[in-house]
Amino acid sequence: MAEAAYPIDPAQSALDQRVDSLMAAHQGDARAVIETLLLAIDARAARISFGFVRGRLPGPDSGEI
Repeated sequence: MAEAAYPIDPAQSALDQRVDSLMAAHQGDARAVIETLLLAIDARAARISFGFVRGRLPGPDSGEI
């Protein structure tokens, strides 16, 4: 059996499949795929943030410390 022209990374192959799946779900509209990914990232950041990143922690000028 012949060897591949370049080694196939299984992780990259899985990533390619996920991207292809997203593109198919959005009928090839890359802008819709990007919007979906950004919404997912924003939702994740809101769930894991303890306030520092999103500005919810009281600051020295707020009088809440």
